[in-house]
Amino acid sequence: MRRIQKRGWSARAKDAGEQRLRDLIAFERKRAKAHIESIRRRDPSVSPDRLAQQVLGRWTKVATIEGGMTGAMGFAGVALNSLLFTYFQLAAVVSIAEAYQIPLEGAAGEDALLEVMGRAHGVEDLVRAGPRVLGALAKALMVRHGLGSLSRLVPMISAPIAAKLNEREMDKLGALAIQRFGNVIMLGS
Repeated sequence: MRRIQKRGWSARAKDAGEQRLRDLIAFERKRAKAHIESIRRRDPSVSPDRLAQQVLGRWTKVATIEGGMTGAMGFAGVALNSLLFTYFQLAAVVSIAEAYQIPLEGAAGEDALLEVMGRAHGVEDLVRAGPRVLGALAKALMVRHGLGSLSRLVPMISAPIAAKLNEREMDKLGALAIQRFGNVIMLGS
């Protein structure tokens, strides 16, 4: 008699994490397409590079404002900032890929997204690592922007610091995404 093994908790958690990532990518693709279409209605001759810069600018502004708001919360805002900032980065990468008409679908799309996010945070070769990588990225963001920064304990000082850190990191991520999806070499910043 053949024995059927039940799938373990870690396998189910991995599948759920991968499905959630696919769902987030699909949702952000729809949002990015709508935003890009509105830009194209205003300027039909806009180039993919200009589109990518505009969507990056939008997400950078959102991340900067969010960093200031959660930074003003002091230590209590660290976890919220990490969560929101990671989501904004995912959305920015998806939006930039859409600007170049590169759909981030399936395993290859997930790999490309994780590659860009990993490089932006100094974690190379994240391809095919799955949800465990998202946890590592969240931890790296928390250390880099949160718990590693004592200034977060003083809300009046930490709000502009958190805003500037979010802006700087979003610009870095955007440059990497543009380079990856647009085959553009960014000179200086």
